[in-house]
Order: sequence, then structure tokens, then C-alpha cells
Amino acid sequence: MRLVKNLRIITICFFINVGWQSNLGAQSEVIIDQTMIATATITNPELIDFFIKTQLIPENEVTKIQFIDATSNGFGEEDLIKCFPSEQTYFFHLLSDTAQKVIEDWEFTSNFQSVTRNESPKVFESLETDKAQNWILSGLLRSLNWNYNDTPMKIYFERDSTTMVFEMWGYNPWSLRWKPPPPPPTVPETTYDILHIIRSDTLFVADTTYYDQFYIYRSVSDTLFISEKELNTAGRPNDTVFLPGLEPPVMNIQRRE
Repeated sequence: MRLVKNLRIITICFFINVGWQSNLGAQSEVIIDQTMIATATITNPELIDFFIKTQLIPENEVTKIQFIDATSNGFGEEDLIKCFPSEQTYFFHLLSDTAQKVIEDWEFTSNFQSVTRNESPKVFESLETDKAQNWILSGLLRSLNWNYNDTPMKIYFERDSTTMVFEMWGYNPWSLRWKPPPPPPTVPETTYDILHIIRSDTLFVADTTYYDQFYIYRSVSDTLFISEKELNTAGRPNDTVFLPGLEPPVMNIQRRE
């Protein structure tokens, strides 16, 4: 009786699909997205054999089984089982007490997760806990706010020792514009312009009676640090105190020899 009932359902669905075939092209919008789901992978031969038998999976050579939390409510019935190397997928059903005890501890927990309001990057930089993770998030937000003039955005990033995967989707492409990075903030007391002044003198020693003529070169290099505070003293940019032995800079730099 159950077989006949299933057959009727399939027949009704067939006629419904045929009736809608002519309207498939009239769909106004199809939303295609991707989401992250939890998976659990086992490679232990004894555990693989246990699930092959209890789930009545018609495969003999299975090296790996991946459980897919399709329901997003923890691993259990109505989830999916994917076998390798065949990559065939089956429904997870008929969960026995033994199987329940095996999978009850399978729970994915992020090393770090932040679910909060859309705040300024400074908010995450000021947090005292998980400073490294929050500063990574802050740097991402700064770059995003600087180059993207909108709100919706989805990002996926993965990296190992050899490869890297970075994906962006779900954003408004018209609001994505590259801008040169802003200049670093200046601190008047600690930010300096470095001026190098090089003076060279040449000494000629000539005594060709016993020796060949030779040259001795002497170079002196001094560095003068001029702070922004000194440059702006009394509104005169060049009102600077120079170290002994250094001359004020001139428009044309001349080399003395």
C-alpha cells in the first residue's frame, strides 16, 4: 500500500512539473548564495565499518566518511553522509543508541567569533581581550570602509602553508572603488623630516721627488633632525636652531671640493 501511495505522489509531481515548464523562463529572480556548514570527517577503519553497516550503505571500499550537518542543528538524523573515494551521498537515518553516543560530542566551535553591531574599527582596537584577533578584524573593517561605500558584504578567507583562498560576494559592485591609502597620522613631537648634509674636502699631497702623487679624501656626514614643532615656531617655517658646524640649507646645494 505504501508503494502505491509513493507512486501517486511521484505522478502528481510529474504533471505539476510539466505544467510549469513553460513558465520556468519567466522567473524574475533566482538567488544563489553559499553558506558555511559544519562537517565531521572520520578515517578510522573500525568506525567507518560501523557506520557502513548501521546505515546500510551499499559500498565496500570506503576510506573516509564525511558527515554534513545539513539541518544546522547538530549531527543527527536527516543529515548527510558522504563516502570517499566514491563521493556518493546518503541520508543519515536510523540512529541507534550506540551511534548517538559516538556523535554526541561532535560539535564545531570557532576559535574566535565576533557577533556584534556594525561598529567602528576603533571599538575593536580598544578591547582588552583577544587583542590580536580584534586588531585583525579592525584592519579588515578599516580597509573595507575605505574602499567600499556601502554595507552588505560577505567574505570567506582560508590559508594554509601553500595556498590561499579569498572570496567576496553579496556586495554592491558599484560601491566598490579603490582609493589610495590615507597618510599615516603625524605626531609633532616624534615625527621628523631628516635632512642629510654632506661636505667633502680634498687634500693634495705632492712630493714627486721620492713618492708618486696621491690623494686623500675626507668626507663628513652630519644628520640634522628637525621636528614639526621647530618648523612651525612663531609661524616661521625656517626658524630652526642648527647644530654646530652645520649651515642653514640654501636653495641650491653645492658640493665643495
